[in-house]
Amino acid sequence: MNRLDVYTAVHKMQRARLFDLTVEAGKADPDDKVTTARLAAAVNALAAELVAHGEHEDRFIHPLLRQSAPALAETLEAAHGELDARLGQLREVAATYSASPGDPNVLHRALAAFTATYLDHLALEEGEALPALWEGCTDEELTGILVSFKGSRSDAENLTSLLAQMATLNPNEIAGMVSVGLGQVGVSEVAEILATLLDPRQLGALRGTATQTAAE
Repeated sequence: MNRLDVYTAVHKMQRARLFDLTVEAGKADPDDKVTTARLAAAVNALAAELVAHGEHEDRFIHPLLRQSAPALAETLEAAHGELDARLGQLREVAATYSASPGDPNVLHRALAAFTATYLDHLALEEGEALPALWEGCTDEELTGILVSFKGSRSDAENLTSLLAQMATLNPNEIAGMVSVGLGQVGVSEVAEILATLLDPRQLGALRGTATQTAAE
């Protein structure tokens, strides 16, 4: 039986954003002030998102993880603090890169270095923390993580996050997320947005799930 995965969907989105931003920084013209300012803003936005993500895991996942793997929970929380510090340094690099010309690849290298570190962190969560949760928690407790997390945010925040994650998921994962529901919003209401986010196979899986749900 498949257990609820509280990590991978959002991690896929984070990997995609880090990869895309790193490539974009590598191609950017450092003398183009509009581009460098846009990159600095993107780095700030992603850094804020990753800091918030770590706080969410500390608040909603780690209380359960401590029951079966307390040392691992402590390790992950310490890692979140270290990653936050590195994100602060990355923001400083982006600000300097935007303000004055210098090494044209300084932001690209900084993003690549952070991404390498962050990928190791995600691998630890998915490779060790997730199995520990599956071993020590019931399905009801795992579902409670998502329910509590969704309840801490507005409908708009939940829907925005869900739509952003969908673009990086495989068809079966998309179907699973939609089966949980889009809150008060139906698939038909966001069909135009989804058509710009998803490829044909993803969109087909989503429409199939929506049709089945409506029939039930």
